[in-house]
Amino acid sequence: MVETGQGPIRRVHYLPPGPAVGDIEGNTLAGIRGRGGPHEFLTLQRLDFDLMVYVESGAEIHTVDFTEQHLGPGHVLWVRAGQVHRWGSIEEIEGTVVMFGPHTVDDHTWRLIRRQMVRPRTHWTADELEHSPVPDAWTALIAVSAASSPHEPGDVRQAALQHSLAALLLQLALLQRSGREPPDGTSHEAFGWFREHVQDHFHEWHKVNDYADRLGYSSRTLNRVSRHNTGLSAKELIDERVVLEAKRLLSHGDGSVSEVAHALGFEDASNFSSYFRRHTHMTPGTFRTRSRFGQGTSPAR
Repeated sequence: MVETGQGPIRRVHYLPPGPAVGDIEGNTLAGIRGRGGPHEFLTLQRLDFDLMVYVESGAEIHTVDFTEQHLGPGHVLWVRAGQVHRWGSIEEIEGTVVMFGPHTVDDHTWRLIRRQMVRPRTHWTADELEHSPVPDAWTALIAVSAASSPHEPGDVRQAALQHSLAALLLQLALLQRSGREPPDGTSHEAFGWFREHVQDHFHEWHKVNDYADRLGYSSRTLNRVSRHNTGLSAKELIDERVVLEAKRLLSHGDGSVSEVAHALGFEDASNFSSYFRRHTHMTPGTFRTRSRFGQGTSPAR
């Protein structure tokens, strides 16, 4: 890992520790603490790679996108690329770590994972994982990573890691939807495209019609498949993504409210402030102050 920015939030890129390690690295918490140094884990980070942790002992409170995750033995944490996270007390926990960059899992596998994880989770407890194949899949991935040798052909070593990682992610995806019937293929296809377009265009398109026109579906269809998959309307999903990014920029960035509004596609700061308060019951300025100084998130008056 390497720091690539300054300010309240640090952007971190994945750098393999050596030429023998590719885009998927298995390590231990002790190992990344030693590599990163004492100050690496003290501030907010926004990763351009995925980070997964399997806790073997100890406990800490890890924050991912404004939500506290209480980690303990047997828990799994998955911080995805682009999410903002903060370690609590990394020195208080021990376990294993997997870091992987983009495109390490094939597109077909990602589509299957997205189909199952319609509302991706960050944290799984030991109780949830106890009778699942996830711990075994994790152990297999770490074993493959540890057994890799620089003398092996690079493409063979990478393929072994990719398949082991895909197996782990698919098991987590299956666990997430346990007890639920998967949506039908048509619903999934429309919803998958919609969700991907929201991720790509939320900073400029805030209306369901914008996405319906681009995707060739009616707004009614997008609302139907969104509710079928998540329980929320298409507009609620768009707003959820816009508000999350607004919170990230306000809490972790130095831009003015006007600059945040412009970055998210609002015509002026007044429109953005009204939108933000409608969804959070706080003004942008109040949210920024409270999120930075730990004063809670109760509505401003």
